[in-house]
Amino acid sequence: MRLDDGFVYCYGNLYSLLFYWGLITIRVRSTGQGGAVSTRWTVGYALLARFLLLICFLGSLMAKLKDPEMAAAMFEHLSPLVKAIFTWECLSCSITYLEFCLSLDSQRSRHLRLLASMQQFDRSVVEVFPQVKWNYQRSRMKYWYGTVIVGFCFFSFSISLVFKTTRCTCGIPSTLLMAFTYTLLMTSVGLLGFVHIGIMDFLRVRLRLVQQLLRQFYQGELSGQEVHERIVHLFDLSKRCSFLLAELNGVFGFAAAAGLFYDFTVMTCLVYVICQKLLDRESWDLEYLFMLLHVVIHTYKVVITSTYGYLLQREKRNCMHLLSNYSRYFPDQDVARRQTEDFQHWRMHNRQAALVGSTTILNVSTIYVVGDQLTRGQTTLILTHHLSWQIYNGMANYVIILVQLLFQQQQIKERQLLSGRDVDVFGPMGPITHMD
Repeated sequence: MRLDDGFVYCYGNLYSLLFYWGLITIRVRSTGQGGAVSTRWTVGYALLARFLLLICFLGSLMAKLKDPEMAAAMFEHLSPLVKAIFTWECLSCSITYLEFCLSLDSQRSRHLRLLASMQQFDRSVVEVFPQVKWNYQRSRMKYWYGTVIVGFCFFSFSISLVFKTTRCTCGIPSTLLMAFTYTLLMTSVGLLGFVHIGIMDFLRVRLRLVQQLLRQFYQGELSGQEVHERIVHLFDLSKRCSFLLAELNGVFGFAAAAGLFYDFTVMTCLVYVICQKLLDRESWDLEYLFMLLHVVIHTYKVVITSTYGYLLQREKRNCMHLLSNYSRYFPDQDVARRQTEDFQHWRMHNRQAALVGSTTILNVSTIYVVGDQLTRGQTTLILTHHLSWQIYNGMANYVIILVQLLFQQQQIKERQLLSGRDVDVFGPMGPITHMD
């Protein structure tokens, strides 16, 4: 396998799924085949796939609502609030899918530059450091096979949830169409998040490699002018990683923010529905089990997104620290002193971090008001280990409020039943007059 094909070997299949599901208009190929391209044919296919996916989903849903029997089977047993939750879920998954498509289309040129740079990165490393051996098989197993397993589980849970929600054996074609298109919308939203995670891990591994090579040179395994030439190349590699990180933020920033907000709303709504089921003390069925499994998968995505963002930030910080100590390990070398001073000046103006959201309007380090900031799409969020905790803190607050409303509603019902039991009517009451 050629070094230029390493990125395609690890992530090419994921990008193919993004293309086939209409999220991107880019075909990722090896450099021998021309590299990543976006032509009018790929744009036409993506537009057609988006149109068919949304029209089929919304059309099948409308067919269910217009049929009295199917509509009664789906919604008659639900409370008004749960109906609103399911309506919001159908709208939010469609809107999030459109947001992803429009965001990636607007960053198409930048996305192509990012892909071309990542495909050429490994070759430039091996040209100077031939002892480096890339373990592409591990990355492929982690992201391709891992995503297939998680995607298959999510696909099964989504289709099963739709079939259990319809509660009707009539209209099988519309049920199949709605289940399939809804599952594609949901999995495409999650798939883009996993691609974002994969590229963050790509940069994390390269930054760790720079640190390992630096430690070898600092420990004096080599000497002479060749050492300084190779260390200068490591400085260039670290700067390229920072440039790729900035490009990654520009391409996936808004989509990552929309995806996290979607995960947040889905988890909040489904946890509320499950809590309502527990408070009503009704018997559990498979429908609520599938909801719980949905929450687990969305939770998994949020956790690993924040985790890999934190790991990337940590590796970048450690790499910058090692590079800044170059002159300390070679105190008698003028080239080391000048290189360190230039690097410190560059570092002052280039403080990239793994971000989601916009990079121009706001610049905050943690999420404090998830529901307010993410809905406006104007927040820059540094993915640290605080991210998942604050998302779950916000989700817990929303769920607590909703559960309190459930308790109040249940107490009102109990009072109405008790007030009806306290009054016994023995016979019809006639009109009351002043003589009575």
